[in-house]
Amino acid sequence: MALVKCPACRTRMSSVAKVCPKCNYSRNPEAEADPEQVKLFQKRLFRDRMYKLRMFSYVAMTITMIGALPMLWDYIQGVEKGSPVILLKHWGIYVVAVGFFLYMVIRFLMVSTKKRYRANLPLDQTRTSPVR
Repeated sequence: MALVKCPACRTRMSSVAKVCPKCNYSRNPEAEADPEQVKLFQKRLFRDRMYKLRMFSYVAMTITMIGALPMLWDYIQGVEKGSPVILLKHWGIYVVAVGFFLYMVIRFLMVSTKKRYRANLPLDQTRTSPVR
């Protein structure tokens, strides 16, 4: 017997327990799903997915900065010495391009994840525009 986290409320429970003692989430596949449990589980999945995507976007921004800072340093050194610096031939431009591309892909995934989540919400929970 091991302790596992309940997928609905994240409390620790026994791995052999059929129902979570805190939120009554049933681990039985034949059990009927409570709509509140399903909604809570979908919300947690959405939150976890958005968190991971946000962290990956920070990694992409870091990659971009890893390429941009040496380019800036070489540009400043070139200006101080009076020699022309062609930034398009610098190796950092490729790193900046990769980081920017990854960032844009991750942002697209975040928007599509948010759209899918909102499409699955019941009508009473979707955002409505204010009446004018």
